[in-house]
Amino acid sequence: MERDNRKVNTHDPLKQISYLPKKILSLQEADNLTEFVMHDLCHDHCFKITKAAYLVDNPDFNCLKGITGFSREESYPESQKIWEQPELFTEHMRTSPFNQHVRSLMLCSASKKSAISDQDMVHSLAENLGMKNHSYCTWNAKYDNHGLFLYEVASDCVIDKDHLLHGLCLLSFCPIY
Repeated sequence: MERDNRKVNTHDPLKQISYLPKKILSLQEADNLTEFVMHDLCHDHCFKITKAAYLVDNPDFNCLKGITGFSREESYPESQKIWEQPELFTEHMRTSPFNQHVRSLMLCSASKKSAISDQDMVHSLAENLGMKNHSYCTWNAKYDNHGLFLYEVASDCVIDKDHLLHGLCLLSFCPIY
């Protein structure tokens, strides 16, 4: 039997997630609240995700829209201060090429019946976003929408998908702009 040498995230993501509702309330009027939440969830103090894209699927309008993206290479240098310096973080995200690429995505709904399977659609999206070893999560969101989160982690890191999903559901409480 082979031993799994991958590192389990030693940070406590659930502890970090428990701080997010208070942080969300502190910036509840911010149009780009999803960027703040996404950055916190992806950063080293939480899930240690290297690249991620959050999209919302609205079957009623036949639309799959990119909401925000995170790339470790483009992350805000002082990650712990994003909630204290929202204007600086917002400006940083406006200049993030990966975030802008994700935000520009507008496709037909993945929930509508189509010739392409969900697996093929996710693979195509990941390829478009430059993700080679991607994973994804989906969940039901407000107003009959569906959240879609594509992500990559370092090869030596393991994420508890249940914990991740609990954190991702917080994205559904943020406004979409």
